[in-house]
Amino acid sequence: MVLHNPNNWHWVNKDVSGWTKEYLEKDLVGIKAEKDGASAEISKLLSQEGDVEVAQRKGKVITIFDLKLQLEYTGKTKEDEAVSGTITIPEVAHDTEEDEYVFEIEMYSESSSKTAVKDVVRSQITSQLRARFQQLGHALMDAHAKDIQHAAGHKPAFTPAKVYSSSSVNKSSEESKSSTTTTTNGKGPAVNVTSLSDQQEFRCDAPMLFQILTDPQRIAAFTRAPPKTFEGARPGGKFEIFGGNVSGEYVELSEPTKIVQKWRLAQWPQGHYSTLNIAFEQNNVDSVTIMRVDWTGVPVGEEEATKRNWENYYVRSMKQTFGIGSIL
Repeated sequence: MVLHNPNNWHWVNKDVSGWTKEYLEKDLVGIKAEKDGASAEISKLLSQEGDVEVAQRKGKVITIFDLKLQLEYTGKTKEDEAVSGTITIPEVAHDTEEDEYVFEIEMYSESSSKTAVKDVVRSQITSQLRARFQQLGHALMDAHAKDIQHAAGHKPAFTPAKVYSSSSVNKSSEESKSSTTTTTNGKGPAVNVTSLSDQQEFRCDAPMLFQILTDPQRIAAFTRAPPKTFEGARPGGKFEIFGGNVSGEYVELSEPTKIVQKWRLAQWPQGHYSTLNIAFEQNNVDSVTIMRVDWTGVPVGEEEATKRNWENYYVRSMKQTFGIGSIL
């Protein structure tokens, strides 16, 4: 499916997890090796857990993936004894180097007579898997980049913005009813705006969440890059993150319970900011913290993109990076 993205300015992403599973099944199954009469071959992709996306940020297409894979292998010893087992790779990510993959190799039925096959897997099969994993990002780009980025000079017909009701935006989260008003900040034309809200659970205390959203090193960790601008987490301190696709200014901070920001996406009308209120409510029994988010002043037609990118690039990335929540 091609995602409408005129002039390649919108911050959009495409979930390609299903395509990736099919690709890996074709690419990995059949990898084989032999040494000193013992042989082994990848026979099945048993499971794939995690997320895979192709995203476009202000004209640049990137891949974002973080997977856990389990493969099945079969083989034979020099004496023709059948062997089978699993290979678990805890992390195959877009930023994993070729020498950083970890392989957990197990046999269904361990015995000393079968170790030669396990050695083939460890010494011969894993090196082939490393090389294949390094090509996944390129394969994703080749197959899907064209779906979210238009060719130079191509000017698709503009589709009028759709006004989304709260029920159509992230039904799994608690949201307020959207109320549309017209505002202007003196720097541009009047903008029709609405309100959004979101609620997420994190398995950490409130001070940690507060630090993740105010400390530049932690911000760099979950956004995958240092902030383009960061004047400090203080009232009036400006910031630009995600390569400038998100920018704003801290308005109010009450550690560790509240952060208020002026906040905008790059594709919004020039000079227009929403007000983003973030509240942290900690359960002192099990250190679970609810993060409640309320936006006011979101441009009409930008509701879905705002919520989607908040979920994917803030919430999901924070949970993955710091290990503070189940990724649904």
